[in-house]
Amino acid sequence: MSKTQPQMGPFGDTLVDFLEAAARSYGARDALLFKPGFRYHRWSYRDVWEGAGRVATLLQERGVRKGDRVLIWAPNSPHWVLALFGTFRAGAVAVPLDLNCADDFAENVAARTQPAAAFVARMTPTAHEGLGIPEIYFEDMERLIHGLPQPRPVELAADDLAEVMFTSGTTGNPKGVMLTHGNLTANMRSVAQYVPGSPSDRLLSVLPLSHMFEQMGGLFLPMRSGANVTYPTSRQPTVLSKTMRERKVTLMLLVPQGLELLMGGIEREVRRQGREALWNRMLALAGRLPFGARRKLFRTVHKQLGGSLDMFICGGAALDQDLAAKWELLGFRVAQGYGATEASPVISFHRQDDPRYDSVGPPVPGVEVRIADDGEVLVKGPNVTGGYWEAPEATAEAFEDGWYKTGDQGFLDDEGFLHLRGRKKDMIVLPDGQNVFPEDIEAVLRKHDGVADAVVVGMPAGSGVEVHAALILADGADPDEAVSWANARLAPHQRVRAHTIWPGEDFPRTHTLKVKKGLVVDVLSGSAPARPAAPRPGGATRARGPLDIVAEITGYPVERLRPEMTLGEDLNLDSLGRVSLLSAIDEELGVYLDESQANDETTVGEIEEMVRQGAGNQARMSFPRWGMSWWCRGVRGAIQRAALFPVMRLGYRLSVTGQEHLLASDRPMVFAANHNLPWDNGLIIKAIPNSRRRRLSIAGAATLWRNPFWAVVNPLLGNGFPFSQEGAVRASLENVGDILDRGWTVLIYPEGKLTPGGPIQPFLAGTGLLAVEGRLDVVPIRLVIHHPGAPVRLPFLRRGDVEVRFGPPITFPPGTPYDEATAAIERTVKSL
Repeated sequence: MSKTQPQMGPFGDTLVDFLEAAARSYGARDALLFKPGFRYHRWSYRDVWEGAGRVATLLQERGVRKGDRVLIWAPNSPHWVLALFGTFRAGAVAVPLDLNCADDFAENVAARTQPAAAFVARMTPTAHEGLGIPEIYFEDMERLIHGLPQPRPVELAADDLAEVMFTSGTTGNPKGVMLTHGNLTANMRSVAQYVPGSPSDRLLSVLPLSHMFEQMGGLFLPMRSGANVTYPTSRQPTVLSKTMRERKVTLMLLVPQGLELLMGGIEREVRRQGREALWNRMLALAGRLPFGARRKLFRTVHKQLGGSLDMFICGGAALDQDLAAKWELLGFRVAQGYGATEASPVISFHRQDDPRYDSVGPPVPGVEVRIADDGEVLVKGPNVTGGYWEAPEATAEAFEDGWYKTGDQGFLDDEGFLHLRGRKKDMIVLPDGQNVFPEDIEAVLRKHDGVADAVVVGMPAGSGVEVHAALILADGADPDEAVSWANARLAPHQRVRAHTIWPGEDFPRTHTLKVKKGLVVDVLSGSAPARPAAPRPGGATRARGPLDIVAEITGYPVERLRPEMTLGEDLNLDSLGRVSLLSAIDEELGVYLDESQANDETTVGEIEEMVRQGAGNQARMSFPRWGMSWWCRGVRGAIQRAALFPVMRLGYRLSVTGQEHLLASDRPMVFAANHNLPWDNGLIIKAIPNSRRRRLSIAGAATLWRNPFWAVVNPLLGNGFPFSQEGAVRASLENVGDILDRGWTVLIYPEGKLTPGGPIQPFLAGTGLLAVEGRLDVVPIRLVIHHPGAPVRLPFLRRGDVEVRFGPPITFPPGTPYDEATAAIERTVKSL
């Protein structure tokens, strides 16, 4: 971390203390980002603190008291973070659930914890409706907390319970790990000594926040260092790739299987292009190059992953050494660690300046590790849970003389680095007493070109067990040859004695991509049918269709969608929701559908048919970017001062009022002006203070860009850009969002047409949408024409008299109807 960067003060003993310290240290710095529509919504550290406080007030108003449990069952988003910290600030205990957990698992957890409230979302499985718990929808959260005061203070201590994390939903009685505020803050302190982080870090959160790995590594630790975290609206590859490019993501947390999937996708593309030989030569060359040169050598790969990605942090399973080394050859750093939910979760990790791929690193400071006589890894420290929720027997079974029994097999080397051998319960004990660790055999099998994936288990054979491999093969591969190849590289006691071709595209997995070996054994023994596995992100799965996208955007399960359902009345999609739907279809399916083809009455069946026919495909609007470049800003300023402003002075006597309203904030704004004079652009530009003028962008009718002259003059003089009032409105909105996200203020003319001399025409409805969904301050501008000059289009022949009036910025609460916002902006402009 750079010494010039802000440093966070003391942690405190609770997560509430931690959040308050982060807000105090980093204030207006971006903490969380999310793009539900055409631009990124941002929460600063101060916003997170205050927003979590208002959520706590909402909970308190609904009767939640200290020690009550609050369920969080929803997808990752900034609202998830506000719900979590809001629960803490109310003194309550968070009970996170994986979005995709089974209904009976959720019912079990709810029955055992008796939550006083539940945070859910449209995408939450419908089983939540039958739990009988008072609910708060993420989609309503900002509206519900708007204007609420900060909460009544609640006294918290380090030993107060913060979360109950229920693990392993494969049995009928999952265990609830009780984690105190002290457990979590202790682990944060420990890990921060090995991974200090930096305010320049930009994370993309793809693993579920309902799991401790993502919570600690992808939320608490980044917030400790002043970094920011972006939550994608979907985990589909096209959406992730676009988000990584837009946000210039530098860091991601992944389980090792996720790294395998990414590498597999890259190498499939290499094979598709027939460039394996070149690829292998580049890898060989990379081993002799410094790290920075590797990034340049594989710049195409880096571009696919956003261009700025520097580091992967892996956990959840052992990382294959060869896989990690290959990513390093490509110019990506890989750090791995080891943990368990019961340890909050980090037990060991590598220092960033001393990575190794043959182990999961030394224990982090403050955490003790020892190896039991039978090879089990035991852990002790202030980060370790005191036990399981209302399960004294399970608690007693999990501890031995104060040491937590992880269930993992491993050993410590002479340098104190921990090495894992696999789960104790998965270890195969042969009839002659020798121990076989399945992970060692699986790693060898996966190295064979014909093996896409492999799982090794012990299966009954005679009076004992034998090593059995379940294989997923590449097309045309010979399983006998693959097993023989692997056996030649294994010790005699490790060799595969029997194998089965797995009847599916993937093995059954947990939501962190771990194989459910118990289910594999059940299938192989014939006691359970082979069911289709949930598709792995980035893996070989069936292509997504329009129904999948409609389900994702609306939150309706795909099986409940019917062709006759309408986007409006049945699926509750407003105009912005329809824009999001069409954008997702464009990004994922490559079919551009015009907004005019989707309204309230459009049915799901009609969307499917339009996608099938590729209806509405057209050349997409292009938007100039050179007007925002550094050189153009300098040229523009010179031309404005040397030519534009003198012409304005010749043509008009200009008076300005309300300039102070433009300096009330340094955030991007929208300027909304009446359009009653052909030269109003020049007059408004001149009236705006230079500090705002330098980053001003002006929307113009898309038809102007058909003229090559204006296509150059508009970006040059005012960083102008085309804005379509009909047809490709979505592309125009997304371009406006991009401009705003780059820190520029946008000037629009909501009337949509020029009416020289007035009167002011009705404002277009999109004005309200832009203001509400963009979360923007709107500065109303009124050009008052005391005397237009003559002729109007050649003002320097007779001097006019014009006044530019700036009004106070207008903001709209979340959920404000677009037509109400439009009407309010129009009234304000007219009243100036």
